[in-house]
Amino acid sequence: MKKTIAILATCLGLTVALTSCDTTFENPNAASEDQVLSSVEGLRSLAIGMRRQYSVVTLSSVIRASGLSTREFGVVVGFTNPQEIELGGTALPAENGILTGLWSNNYRVMGMAEQLIDNADVVGEPATSNAFRALGHFFKAVSLGNLAQFYESMPISVDPDGDGEFVPRQQALQEAVQLLETGLSALGGQPVPDDFQRLVLGTTDFDLNLCMNAYLARYQLFLGNNDAAAAAASAALQNPSAKSVFTYDDGNSNENPLYIQTTLEPATYKPVDNFGLDPAVFAVDPNDGRLAFYLSPGDEIGESSRIPVEVMHGFFDVIDEPIPVYLPGEMYLIQAEAAARNNDIPGAIAALNRVLEKTDDPFGVNANLPAYSGPQTQGALLQEIFRNRRIELFLTGMSLEDSRRLGQPEPPNPASFDSFNRNRNFYPYPQTERDNNPNTPPNPSI
Repeated sequence: MKKTIAILATCLGLTVALTSCDTTFENPNAASEDQVLSSVEGLRSLAIGMRRQYSVVTLSSVIRASGLSTREFGVVVGFTNPQEIELGGTALPAENGILTGLWSNNYRVMGMAEQLIDNADVVGEPATSNAFRALGHFFKAVSLGNLAQFYESMPISVDPDGDGEFVPRQQALQEAVQLLETGLSALGGQPVPDDFQRLVLGTTDFDLNLCMNAYLARYQLFLGNNDAAAAAASAALQNPSAKSVFTYDDGNSNENPLYIQTTLEPATYKPVDNFGLDPAVFAVDPNDGRLAFYLSPGDEIGESSRIPVEVMHGFFDVIDEPIPVYLPGEMYLIQAEAAARNNDIPGAIAALNRVLEKTDDPFGVNANLPAYSGPQTQGALLQEIFRNRRIELFLTGMSLEDSRRLGQPEPPNPASFDSFNRNRNFYPYPQTERDNNPNTPPNPSI
């Protein structure tokens, strides 16, 4: 992936839709990269553009890809790109537009984050400089963590010549962990300055310290570092009522992107009945409060899959609905999984019950169910954790990773709409990357 000044043009042209960048023209009147990155105003524009690029464009591609590969979403309008991912299997083409966007959008954010990190020292005031640096570390880590959920290997930085070396996904996750730890160290446990919170983050509902701890817990869990994951989750739960969100409005190409795709008619995708879980294996308690939070009954079926779909609620049913950066329930479930894998069965049950019995979630994601009463074995608890991650964290972009990590059945071969299992293990690399980067590895078989 190439880093170009077009990234800066994206950031500074904030009145232009982030999804419609033309990276091929040159503007002789435009500020140079050095000029832009040598001022606090330029750095602020870069940070705002990075945040918007992620929340409006990149996050959507992550949620759509994962949701289509694990039956969280069903396609209700027959476009080829989503139908190809919905079927999956060996026939999924490397030219698929959603997969190309998943790759390029995360690297675009990564390039912006690297520029932010490299130029944070132009801010003379140390606390603000450290806030810019920490924000860059956060978004670079998130981009790497996203890619590691879908690809077996990837470059861990944006190469100016477009021929970056690929490393295994575990190394990318380790790099993400290191970035988050470095970002937390830069902040030193202190909140970001008020003007940074207001002008750059754009909302009081974005606690950068808590967000970095939450994603540190997530990636440590993906790496199998259970004690570190549990510790980071505890740090993210210092204030369990805190809300960190990506904000949207009803104009200027800053609408909630999943609202446009799942709720505004004619919608392209709709959520699958029973959260996309096989009802014969993972029945959802009709008294589970998360049913009504995320879904309401519909009478449509998927165009290709013929699977019943529902009406979208949750965080995607209003044009300016904020999307959580993370959910507190994820932290409890990380603690539960870490304990279960350490064979701490009582600890796993206690953390799981924090989710099952929850009635005070700051976002309203409350199961309000009785405590866990199933078998007290590691295997049974991991299955229950998988079920609750799918429900609690519905359409947060982690379902493909969860399916692999928590031992759900392998993809069917040949691919079939009749299966509720994931339809890929990892994705093929985009053809655009293969055409431009000679280091691109062979595609995985499935």
